[in-house]
Amino acid sequence: MERRIWQLANILFNDDIEDDISAGVPPQLRKKFNHRIKKDRLSRLWEGIVREKHTKDLEKYESPEERAVALLCSHRVEEACKTLVDSGNLHLATLLAQIGRDSTIRADMQKQVESWRKHNVYSEMSEPIRALYELLAGNALRSEGKSGGALEDRASTFTFTERFNLDWFQAFGLRLWYGITEDEPIEAAVSKYLHDLTEGDEPAFPVPCHLASTRAGQNYYTSDAHGRESPLWVLLKVYAVAASHADTPGLPKLEFPAAVLPESVSGDRLANRLSFQLHHFLCALVGQHDSFVVDAGRTDQLVWDYATELSSVGQMELAVFVLLHLSRAVDRERAVKEMLAQFAPRLPNPVAADGSPDATWRYFTEELQLPEAWIWVAKALHARDIGDAPGEVDYLIKAKNWNEAHATFCRIVGPRTIIERDYATLEKLLSGFGDAPERKVRGWASGGGVYEDFLRLVTTRGGKRDANRLKRLVGALVAMGETVNKGSGVEGLEERVAFREMSRVVAGWCVNEDKDVSYLVSVSILCLSTANGQRQAVELSAVLNLPLTGDARVMHTAEMSRRYYGVVMAGAY
Repeated sequence: MERRIWQLANILFNDDIEDDISAGVPPQLRKKFNHRIKKDRLSRLWEGIVREKHTKDLEKYESPEERAVALLCSHRVEEACKTLVDSGNLHLATLLAQIGRDSTIRADMQKQVESWRKHNVYSEMSEPIRALYELLAGNALRSEGKSGGALEDRASTFTFTERFNLDWFQAFGLRLWYGITEDEPIEAAVSKYLHDLTEGDEPAFPVPCHLASTRAGQNYYTSDAHGRESPLWVLLKVYAVAASHADTPGLPKLEFPAAVLPESVSGDRLANRLSFQLHHFLCALVGQHDSFVVDAGRTDQLVWDYATELSSVGQMELAVFVLLHLSRAVDRERAVKEMLAQFAPRLPNPVAADGSPDATWRYFTEELQLPEAWIWVAKALHARDIGDAPGEVDYLIKAKNWNEAHATFCRIVGPRTIIERDYATLEKLLSGFGDAPERKVRGWASGGGVYEDFLRLVTTRGGKRDANRLKRLVGALVAMGETVNKGSGVEGLEERVAFREMSRVVAGWCVNEDKDVSYLVSVSILCLSTANGQRQAVELSAVLNLPLTGDARVMHTAEMSRRYYGVVMAGAY
């Protein structure tokens, strides 16, 4: 049935179809006769649907007139005429050849039928013959009889649907083929059928196919308790509303997505794809229209349901696409971020393993225009979940979430690289913050800046260390000393160990590499002035205030005392 739905949608809403029907109309006249072209295409489709459903029904009709009615219900006019000719009813066969074509014959037949009813002729005709004449008169609903008067003058009243066991496809087909004139558009047939349904005269309600199949042997019934309708009928009503004219009254307001919910379209509450597609297809086609009412809340619920259905089977790309149809921007952002986080292990990098641009990445960033930062943050969350702290920092940096990246770096990655002496990883992550990181990151001087200064000093090769950087590092380490020393327990252990390790190394530089430290007095130069003495004492005090371990503090204190008093004693001589 889905194929039929899209075929019908293509016929009704696509004006650019080129086929054998349009080929017979000159291009300059197609706009004028567009409604006739659409009507012929719909007629062909409807014939195919009815004939497919009721191919074997003809076998149960014995009377040629009943067989002719059944053939007309499939728009097989020539075969119906042949059946009547073979039975010897040449007069009715001749009239039937003009059915649905000549408005004059229709008008004359309406008068004739009324005359027969008035003069009790109907009582002498069989119901199938009466039905044929009614169809010739353009009446596709019922044949009115006569209940009063003499017994022999009475005639039954019957609807075609009940008398010939028709379903809604056949009932609507009668309106399309015989209930309107050749020049009347599709919406006229829709209006007639809808009017008969609304008034309660037509029992063949357009129920969905999955409901019809549950009522074997019954082709006519009223609406179910939920008012569910066939999506084909919904498409016809949408087209009639969108293309309605002054002469097609009575078309109702259409509520979406209620008209195309899964209960009506597929029969499976968990199968939302076709409902989602139909709803957004029709909304895009119709746009703003007084008779087209869209419930934003139910639309969003349909989006959520379909996205959940897709995510449950691992279709991440489609699920993200669907979530972008939520009505509110804040809901779209939250939902897409959650979906990306859910599928974070599968999220791609911009470049595939073979060096070519990754197709999924391009789909997300170019076609769906998702911010790259959303993808990187999702990957960062996954890295955190699996304990990959360097990867988390790297992804947060790529997402330009500078402060979050800095916090994770200072709490986990920086200390760990110091302890493990993994200076390559430290260099890679610090370089990710770019130039002038202090302008992007809060607290850089007392966080990442400390690791950066240490890295630059520890990786110095064949030259003097930068005295200003070393002095700044000592000051930062001293400032962090109190905070580090207050910590206890497992939390923050790596950070405390890393600061003590850096302090140990820095203290070693200060003590053992006099030539590289500007604030230590050289052994070969005596500086006993008050200013120089005070300066030396402050700097020595700073080194002693570093957060050192106990044995390192004793060792460095002894060494610095020895050097200090060595200088004093050298000055005495």
